[in-house]
Amino acid sequence: MLMDDAAIYREAFRSGLTPDPDLTVSQWADEFRMLSQKASAEPGRWRTDRTPYLREIHDSLSPSDPTQRVVFMAGAQVGKTETGNNWTGFVIHMAPGPMMLVQPTVDMAKRLSKQRLAR
Repeated sequence: MLMDDAAIYREAFRSGLTPDPDLTVSQWADEFRMLSQKASAEPGRWRTDRTPYLREIHDSLSPSDPTQRVVFMAGAQVGKTETGNNWTGFVIHMAPGPMMLVQPTVDMAKRLSKQRLAR
């Protein structure tokens, strides 16, 4: 059955009023984040269960969390960049607004953009 123009409009309007799902950053990453073959030793869907120590940090970055400041100090190769990438993807997809990523050099910023974010 085809809908008339008014019915299409009403449905689109109603769906626009539906609130976005209340996802945490870790839930968003588990559902939407894909790791590329070039950027990951384990390409495919992101699994927070693979790095359970990152769940609290991810979720502290969620809009629904009352945390005001997140400080993440850790050793090398434990998921800091991927946490930032997941948070960036979450903001782009679920909470669009101004966001600035800062890198120490222009070359490092270009490399992050091309190798990690663009994929």
